[in-house]
Amino acid sequence: MLRPISALTTSALVLVLFATLNVSVTFGQSRWGQTATNGSGLGLGDATTITWGFVSDGTAITPAYSSESTDASDLIGFLDTNIGAGAGGTDLTNRPWYTVFDSIFERWGNVSGLSFSYEANDSGERIDNTVAPRGQLGVVADVRISGHSIDGQTGGNTLAYNYFPDHGDMVIDTDNVSFYSNSSSNYLGLRNVLAHEFGHGMGLPHVTANNSRQLMEGSINTTFDGPQIDDIHQAQRRYGDNWEENGGNDAFSVATDLGIFDGTDMLIGADANMGASVVEVDPDQVDFISIDNDTDVDFLQITLDSIYDMSFALDMVGPTYNHDGDSSYSLANQSDLDMVLLASDGTTVLADSNNAGIGVSEQIDMVLEAGTYYVQILGNTDATQFYQFGASGFSAVPEPGSMLALGTLGALLVGRRRRRIR
Repeated sequence: MLRPISALTTSALVLVLFATLNVSVTFGQSRWGQTATNGSGLGLGDATTITWGFVSDGTAITPAYSSESTDASDLIGFLDTNIGAGAGGTDLTNRPWYTVFDSIFERWGNVSGLSFSYEANDSGERIDNTVAPRGQLGVVADVRISGHSIDGQTGGNTLAYNYFPDHGDMVIDTDNVSFYSNSSSNYLGLRNVLAHEFGHGMGLPHVTANNSRQLMEGSINTTFDGPQIDDIHQAQRRYGDNWEENGGNDAFSVATDLGIFDGTDMLIGADANMGASVVEVDPDQVDFISIDNDTDVDFLQITLDSIYDMSFALDMVGPTYNHDGDSSYSLANQSDLDMVLLASDGTTVLADSNNAGIGVSEQIDMVLEAGTYYVQILGNTDATQFYQFGASGFSAVPEPGSMLALGTLGALLVGRRRRRIR
C-alpha cells in the first residue's frame, strides 16, 4: 500500500496517496481490449465506449490489502448520509451525488476518444481482482463502483483504489467522511479522487511529475480541477482524441468538417498550445487534438466560398515539464507529422508538406478556387502528438486571361503573398 506524504487536511493542497492494483498491459499500453458495447478486438488508439455503474450496498468486496476490512459495500448509504439522498428511491440518477460521478466520466470523454454510458443494472457479483463479471449491456457495467472501510481517515491511509483494464472496478474508502463530505468547489476533493481512480480504470498508471501537477500523480491535489495536460496526453495515446468517436475521421468520407472559410481565420487544437511551461488545464477546455500513433490519420474538410490565397499551418504543440524523472519532457516533440492537401475527390494530392523532423511545423501555401478541400494529417512516429491546425487566406483576383488556367491547382494571382498562422 502506498503511504501518505502528510496527514489528511481539507486545505487547498491535500496529500493523501491513492492506490492502484492489477496492472495489466494490453497492446503495449494498458487499455480496454473488450467492452460491453464494443465487444473484443479493441487496440491502441481505438475510440471506446465504457459502461459504468454502482454496486448495491451489501455487495461483497474481497480485500486487496491486509489492513482492509472484509465488510460489504456500503457506498450508497455513505453517499446518501454525507452528501444527500434527495428523494431516495431505486433510481440512483436522482441522487444529488450522481451528478458528481457523471461529471467525471463526461470530462474524460470530452478530452479523449472515450464515450460513457451509465448502466443502472448490476449482477451482484463480488468485487475482486478478476475480470469477472465482464460488462454486459442491461446486466452489469464494465466499471463497477463500490466502497467500504479500507484503513481509516487519519494517519497513513488510502482514499480509494482501482483495478486496471479489462476490469476497472473501483473501491472507495468510506472511512474518509470529512474528506468526501467537503462540498468546496462542488466536491472537488471527491471529483479529483474519482477522476484519478478512473484514470487507472482506463489504463493510466501513476506518474512522477511533481513540478507539473498532474492528476495521475500518486497524491491527490485540489489546487486544480480534473485531468491535466499529461493526463489528457496519456488518455489520447490509448483512445485517441474526441474526433475518433462515432466512426472517427480516418478517411475523407468521414472528415471533420471545419465549415465554410469566408476569409476568417480558422484554428483548432489551441488548448494544447501552452507554450514552454505547464499551465493549468481549465475544466472547460476541450480543444485537444492529436495523432495518437503512426497508424492514425486525421482528415479535415474545408469549403471555400470564393477564390483565396490560402495558407495552411500545422504546428506541434504542448509544454515541457518533468515527467517520470525526465526534466525536459516535451509534448511538442513526440512525433514527425505530415500534412497533405487533397482535392474535392479526397484522393488527388494538390500539395504536401513533410519537413521530416519530430516536432517540426508544416505549411502549405496555395491559391485555391471556391470548393471543398481536404487536409490529411498523419504521423511517422509511434507516439502521440498534440497539434494545432490553422487556415487563413485573403481574397484574390485572377490576372486578365488567367481564368482558363484556374483550376483545383490554383493560378497566378496579382499581389499574391504568403503568411504563417500561429
